[in-house]
Amino acid sequence: MTGKLAKKGYNMKRKFLVTLLVVCVLLPAALSAAIVDLSLGATAQYNRTLGEIQDDIDADVMGDKLGDFKNYTIGADVRVKLLIAEVDVVGTFGERVVGSDTYTEISALTTAGISLDLLGFARLGFGMGPRYQVLIDENGEAQILDDTGTGVTSWENFGETFINSPVAYRATVDFNLGSLMLGLNYTLDTQYTFKNYQEVDKLFKSDTNGGKFGVSLLFSLF
Repeated sequence: MTGKLAKKGYNMKRKFLVTLLVVCVLLPAALSAAIVDLSLGATAQYNRTLGEIQDDIDADVMGDKLGDFKNYTIGADVRVKLLIAEVDVVGTFGERVVGSDTYTEISALTTAGISLDLLGFARLGFGMGPRYQVLIDENGEAQILDDTGTGVTSWENFGETFINSPVAYRATVDFNLGSLMLGLNYTLDTQYTFKNYQEVDKLFKSDTNGGKFGVSLLFSLF
């Protein structure tokens, strides 16, 4: 009996310490953050996954891959921050090879999450949201990719596209350079969709080596 009480007391202390730690981290960040922050700029993503990068390093072809412009997508990055809450909208444009076919890929990722300022020189962010991927072939025919990577052409409206598109994670690390921010990001797709919202386990089954790195240069408007 005494042992159970001691264990219960230990668990309560541990939960209290964890809660206190979270408050100590989030409260100063919230108090020191601007109430509203709007940033926009350009972004570029390296179109090789972390696993493929590791293989390229092992095969000693990393330099060739980095120098191939086809391995990059470019676009725009817009971020709206309210205290520690942040919404990001990222759109990219580039080429994608599927089998022997080459497509023009247009991708749009909208995430919602948190963003923490660290001593005024850096900002850490993490969010998640649906990513829309459109592939356009040489004949101009477009298809939207679903959570399995299969092209779908029958979705009728934005709402249907929203609930069927796969959810992605995006982590960001930005460094403040006056009114500019230079940052790194890592984007990881999952097979979770809002249509099958009960399949929460799919949010945690993604291969972390399947994500892609990117860089952003942002200008803070206010």
